[in-house]
Amino acid sequence: METPNDPKPNPYQAPAVTVLPSDISKEATTYIPGGRTVAAAEGLEWILAAWRLFVEAPLMWIVMAVVYSVCFVVLAFVPFLGTLLACFLYVVLAVGWLAGAHAVAQGKKLEIDHLFAGFKSKTGSLLALGAFYAVASTAIVVLMIVFVAIGLGASGTIGAIMSGDTSQIAAIVGASIMTFLVALLIGLALLAPLMAALWFAPALVYFQDESPLAALRISLIACIKNWLPFLVYGILMLVVFVIASIPFMLGFLVAGPLAIISGYTSYRAVFTEAA
Repeated sequence: METPNDPKPNPYQAPAVTVLPSDISKEATTYIPGGRTVAAAEGLEWILAAWRLFVEAPLMWIVMAVVYSVCFVVLAFVPFLGTLLACFLYVVLAVGWLAGAHAVAQGKKLEIDHLFAGFKSKTGSLLALGAFYAVASTAIVVLMIVFVAIGLGASGTIGAIMSGDTSQIAAIVGASIMTFLVALLIGLALLAPLMAALWFAPALVYFQDESPLAALRISLIACIKNWLPFLVYGILMLVVFVIASIPFMLGFLVAGPLAIISGYTSYRAVFTEAA
């Protein structure tokens, strides 16, 4: 029963509509904190899901890949500083691919503007991730250089080269190669956890508003928990890249976007409920 104080309904008033947030980074309804462990076969599904997103807008994905590559080629001509800037750009532009993949997954049109989504939202946190990447990768390279220098010095290789002594060329070459191989293995051993920490971190910052440090920690743990599907994924992507290199490297116009889009599909599989 209506009371005298109840407002009378207006028959000409438009019905109320609940407007959802336009910022996709606010979407967290299906988020699984900490992520979950998935089956090894998911490594294949990440690639297949990425392919399904790619074929929805292949031309625009390729255009994005070209623009993305040009940015890094330009920075490559800037001595030292370009390498550091590339670390920051890598993280910020990674979010652009995530935003584009998310839009396509929701049936929206992919636009070149998606590539620069990281410059419009959560930029500070993404730059913090970029700073971490720059410092960590630089530290790994410096450590490798120091190890090589110490190794060559200890084996007498540097002294022999400086003195011009060529009587033990085979020994010098062997020691040098062994030193470089060990340094490479050390670098790869340190690079693996770094890339694991960065794999999901941009998505966690952008979509779930995690802090940079929390995102790095969560990403690292999630990758460790899912080492088996990542192994399957890595082997299959290696095969894809080998095939892509055959037709004058033109296959990388597809394989490149496929690899980057799979960052989104793997995030969805590990950190969200199945659609």
